[in-house]
Amino acid sequence: MSKNKQLPDFFINAFYESKFRDNLFVLKASGDVVENEAALNTLTSDIRDLTLQGIKVLLIYGGGKAMDTESQNRGIDVEKVGGRRINKAENIDVLKHVVGGDLSLSISAAMTRNNLDGISLNALPANWADINLAPKTPKDEFTGGIKRVHARPINRLFKSANFIACACIGITQDGDICNINADTIATQLSIGVKASKLIYLSNVDGVQVNDETAFMITASEIQGLIDDGTVSGGMKVKMENCLHALESGVNRIHLINGLREHALRKEIYESFGPGTMLLQDEEQQNYVNEMEIQKLIEAQS
Repeated sequence: MSKNKQLPDFFINAFYESKFRDNLFVLKASGDVVENEAALNTLTSDIRDLTLQGIKVLLIYGGGKAMDTESQNRGIDVEKVGGRRINKAENIDVLKHVVGGDLSLSISAAMTRNNLDGISLNALPANWADINLAPKTPKDEFTGGIKRVHARPINRLFKSANFIACACIGITQDGDICNINADTIATQLSIGVKASKLIYLSNVDGVQVNDETAFMITASEIQGLIDDGTVSGGMKVKMENCLHALESGVNRIHLINGLREHALRKEIYESFGPGTMLLQDEEQQNYVNEMEIQKLIEAQS
């Protein structure tokens, strides 16, 4: 979109409403976003606008920063390996208090403030997925993994609501509460429900390549960025999830800074969004065509 010209919402929405109505977007918001009241208000406001355009939105959220702070206050060690959190019994107590309690209530409050109708869940419903404990180390006893996603109960719930929020907490068939990486949940659910978009909101402006935010990355380029160390730590985990999602049928993934004002709205409704788009190689030409249509709309407005 031209930096010097703001298109009327009618022109923008008419194009994208016809494209996305009745589609399902899966969003993952990091703790940096949901723990920030201003950012959370903006996010829920943007989600409300999407739902009013007929888009269904599933929000998965974590709370890593708040969990680290609460752990420090309790004198509990925080261990991470390769960007993933090690979960022992004392860490799960923090997870339940912070993510399942405080942040879940913050989500509900933000929904009320911004007139966003929907459902807020503090754990992944048992009938949504088969969950197992998948420890990465002998002392990592409460890390969950998703073996299989059941799309039917998710789609059934979306018949009564256009928005559902869910914390990154899982419950196994044996009733064990576990922490599941929020990126992993969002990835697996987006594949299972065949989401049209998977969107990650964090505190960074997408993927940094040569000290600049990459505008577009195709699936065939992702592994090279991992192998040469361009992405590491938590971003490496995210990119691995992105590659898995693209290879499993998700067409487009967006990585955006959820702390920037109305970043979600801009990413959806502007031809040149503020973050990084990852897409299947064969989808690249479709996106180029969309940008050309957007230019025609701008020229006629």
